[in-house]
Amino acid sequence: MMLVKELMGLLEQATNGTLLLDELNSMSMGLQSKLLRVLQEGTVRRVGAVEEIPIDVRIITNINMEPTLAIQKQKLREDLFYRLSVVYLKIPPLRQRKDDIPLLAKMFIIKYNRELSKNVSSLSPEVMDMFMKYSWPGNIREFQHSIESAMNIMSKHETIVLPKHLPEHILNKLDEKLNQNTNVNLSLQIEPLSNTMEALEEQVILMALQRNNWNISHTARQLDIKRQSLQYRMKKYCIKQPLKK
Repeated sequence: MMLVKELMGLLEQATNGTLLLDELNSMSMGLQSKLLRVLQEGTVRRVGAVEEIPIDVRIITNINMEPTLAIQKQKLREDLFYRLSVVYLKIPPLRQRKDDIPLLAKMFIIKYNRELSKNVSSLSPEVMDMFMKYSWPGNIREFQHSIESAMNIMSKHETIVLPKHLPEHILNKLDEKLNQNTNVNLSLQIEPLSNTMEALEEQVILMALQRNNWNISHTARQLDIKRQSLQYRMKKYCIKQPLKK
């Protein structure tokens, strides 16, 4: 009986349950072809066997890039994508949903308190502010690893995550961003304050639009203004999205 169980593959073991396939675009095209056949026929064949075994499995997959781009780069079979995307959910990156950061931080603190035998209660206000300003190019995994890294170097008596506990690369990137923000190119000629403020406002709006790939809703949310207000200012300053070549 033990031998039979060892010969069972993951799909067969997951029968009447759910199987999560992480980062589908990392799977070889050959394996993707086999997965497509399983989904279409609803059967699997054990290694070295000739008998087809029926399975009933709910498949959940994720991908770390746009599906259309993965298909173009031949990282994902187009027919497999359409077969799997019966229910398709697009989760925005962490930089576009920073309201989730406090909740995620609490969850990871609980997780690593248990795993590392620590007694951390929360992030300091300074660290929370840093996390909200950081762009998180590595998305949730980078955020999770930053919490884990900080808690690993904390002593058993420390209960608050402080800036000194954060990974160095995050501190360096935040310093670079601060330096960029302070290097605002203002005219040396003395002008009325209203003109100077309008020039600065135009520059900030343009920079925010570029960083959000000209997404009006995301830009308005980041600037903490209404969508209609942003559109009014874009019209006022004649800000238009450049045509794609």
